[in-house]
Amino acid sequence: MSRYAFLRRTPLCVILLVITILCGCGNGGNPTSSPNAGPCPPLPAAVDPSFLTHLTPFMNNLCYQKQNWQHDAQVRTSDGVHPFVRVWYSPPLFDWITVKNRIGPVPDGAMVVKEQFQSPTAPLSEWTVMVKDSNLSWDGWYWADLVNPTPRNPNATPTPAPGGGCAEPQVQFNGAGLYCLNCHASAIANSGTYSSTAYLNPPSVGATGTLADASAMIEDMHNISSRETPETSEAEQAPMFVTRVPNSVFANLKSLPSTSPPCMVSQAFDHVVPAAKSAGGPEEFVTSDQCAECHDATGTLAGLVPNMIFGAQSSTPANLSQFGEWRYSMMGLAGRDPIFFAQLDTESTLHGHLAGHADGAAFVQDFCLRCHGVMGQRQFHIDKGNGPNTLLTRAVLQDPKSKYGALSRDGVSCAVCHHMTDDKLADPSTDTGLFKVGPASEVYGPFPSDTDPSGAKTGDSVIPIPMQNAEGITPKEGSQVQNASLCASCHTILLPVFDANGNPAIENGEPKSEYEQTTFFEWLNSGFITIPCQQCHMPDSYQGNPLQFKIANIEDDTFPEVPDHGPSTRLPDADLMLESRSPYRRHQLLGINLFALEMFDQFRAELGLFKFDPNLPNPLAKQIFSQKTAIAEAITQAQTSTAEVTVMSATRMGATLQADVQVQNLAGHNFPSGVSFRRAFLNFQVLDAEGNVLWASGNTNSDGVIVDNVGNPLTTEFFSATQQNFQPHFWMDDPITSDGQVEIYEELATDPQGLLTTSFLSLDHKVKDNRIQPMGRSFNGPNAGITAPVGTGADPSYQNGCGCSVVRYEIPLPSNAAAVNATLYYQSIPPYYLRQRAEEGHGPDTARLITFTNQLNTNQYPEIANWKLKIATSGSVNIQ
Repeated sequence: MSRYAFLRRTPLCVILLVITILCGCGNGGNPTSSPNAGPCPPLPAAVDPSFLTHLTPFMNNLCYQKQNWQHDAQVRTSDGVHPFVRVWYSPPLFDWITVKNRIGPVPDGAMVVKEQFQSPTAPLSEWTVMVKDSNLSWDGWYWADLVNPTPRNPNATPTPAPGGGCAEPQVQFNGAGLYCLNCHASAIANSGTYSSTAYLNPPSVGATGTLADASAMIEDMHNISSRETPETSEAEQAPMFVTRVPNSVFANLKSLPSTSPPCMVSQAFDHVVPAAKSAGGPEEFVTSDQCAECHDATGTLAGLVPNMIFGAQSSTPANLSQFGEWRYSMMGLAGRDPIFFAQLDTESTLHGHLAGHADGAAFVQDFCLRCHGVMGQRQFHIDKGNGPNTLLTRAVLQDPKSKYGALSRDGVSCAVCHHMTDDKLADPSTDTGLFKVGPASEVYGPFPSDTDPSGAKTGDSVIPIPMQNAEGITPKEGSQVQNASLCASCHTILLPVFDANGNPAIENGEPKSEYEQTTFFEWLNSGFITIPCQQCHMPDSYQGNPLQFKIANIEDDTFPEVPDHGPSTRLPDADLMLESRSPYRRHQLLGINLFALEMFDQFRAELGLFKFDPNLPNPLAKQIFSQKTAIAEAITQAQTSTAEVTVMSATRMGATLQADVQVQNLAGHNFPSGVSFRRAFLNFQVLDAEGNVLWASGNTNSDGVIVDNVGNPLTTEFFSATQQNFQPHFWMDDPITSDGQVEIYEELATDPQGLLTTSFLSLDHKVKDNRIQPMGRSFNGPNAGITAPVGTGADPSYQNGCGCSVVRYEIPLPSNAAAVNATLYYQSIPPYYLRQRAEEGHGPDTARLITFTNQLNTNQYPEIANWKLKIATSGSVNIQ
């Protein structure tokens, strides 16, 4: 049984959301019928998809009592792990415990029913149930948490939220591979159960009291379930901000589908468990919820703060567990990213017909999901082969019944990085998501994995047995997880180039490819070569505080013995001793894509994410919003570790102001880096003595569109077939002289037709790349030709490895000018990019991004007010 107090750690309103009136239980479908009514037919195997619909009436009718199962003599304490309990054992399980002395596997069909009570004399409040089916999953147990239960059909269409919108994603508390395993993996003999006969006779010290009769028990459960009403959903509470981005971005565009974009499938369906031993054991990939069982800040003993919670007694506690932070990183959200899916819609539309491919759109989708839906795409091809028409499509991710959809939606998940081997890391053959993986039965981490001959841990090595019991997977030491090369495969993206007719672009007689992303190459040729990516993106401190944590929450040697008298049913303490790790590397894994992170915050239900982490105990579950932690950390990273801006000089030269502004890149790669459409720009302002703006280059309107001094958008802000001009690079020998000029750090490319494009599969020729290079870059370093700047002329800043850019301004000097100020802003999805998505995409994913863009409440997120993120500012500097 799950050894956590479900009612203690889960809001009753959440329980109520999974409880409705059961149809078909007892007599005439009336759940309040006498418990003596209705049959108790045999249950099918738990692997049967309809198992819950059979289990429900079995429990509602107290069939385990009617069948006179062996059980604890009385309600007893559970040492704070559960509420007060009384446990019932089915005949096959009891026989396994007593006659077979727990030797050999638990027989299929064996059941444990744990009745739970809030006090020794309180009414029955819930059941937790275990049912053995060795064909179900690796651990072979079906887990259920039931309160006057109603079976929920996992394939049913979710009920829309009141007033329209997407339904609140609901947590599933029934099935294989649930959070129960973080304790039950510590049970002895690889059994998964702590069942014991120790409580069949009244202990000398323990709870006393009698149970109400069965009819009263059922009635009391109904009374409990009606004591609270569900909270108002966010969909009902949230106002609509329908004018967030008006016509300056989406002016005069074609109409998109009039219906609302479909809700993304609930996170509850991202659930793929390790296969049973009879089916060959774990497949290559499982979903992150299988890791979260132990590597989230899962509740432990009553009154104790879970491991990996920071500041539990403060007003802003944070979940710094591996799952808690990864879940809300852009890696964890990659399979639900509305920006990616709008881009995929563009690629599928523009390249729907490709030479040599029967279905161009399907080819494009399968190709792009190689990274964003990596586990689903990999497992799909492992299972089905690599034939030219064997392709994973976008539609699969919208199917709640698909294993491949579940794996894909889980993004760049735990089993991606921790399955990578050191075989050919950073080799060109593994670029573009083609990394090598080890056996499905192994994962790799940074800690020693030595064991003695018995299989127990030695020294400070990891403890293998709980993970082996729960998942059939052995944790092993793999130094590659601390190496920057681990990041190379997905951050070195080489793509084919197609023209408007679907034909490959040809270069030197061969089909052409171009790099869409070179972040790893940028780091490799920098002064940061001794600082791996993990040091910045997986920090070992939080808000300046060094961290020291155990890396998991399991039932370890700190728990009370099970049972509290008689032979223990838990593994020996030596097999369960978790080390406290220092340094403790966080799975923060953030860049500075605040625009996407804040979409996931405001449109959480639409994107299918839970409101609360169901693994956290109350009241922490309602205090900790890890999305907010991710946003706060991304802001800190953007404004302290990305770039610095300095006004080097601001001098009167007669009627002219000459000012030099330096931007220093602090990152270990280009800024901006990653996908090619991101941009940063300088906003240079001339001020009077009161701080009023007299002149500016790089001002914007409220939509992030760069404007001149009278508020007109610059012509270069949007591209079309007839408007192909863009801002050139400016430097000391090519200064900015008018308000129609602005320094924009960006990468721009044209398609095979010669038009500026943001289609990844059309990036034929780079016409500008003045992104600020990292310190220490060498023109003779590795891959220097691939990452060379374009359009920067003889600017020495792009030749001397300073990791900087110096921009000169030579403008007419207003008579009352007193000071200047320079600010660097960043846009991960600039206005021209958003307009191109609306012009080129035709499907619901494009409509979703435009809807989110229109409705995103930047008043709630002031860091991206006016659709721009401030990176650094010089402050006011007096003119000399």
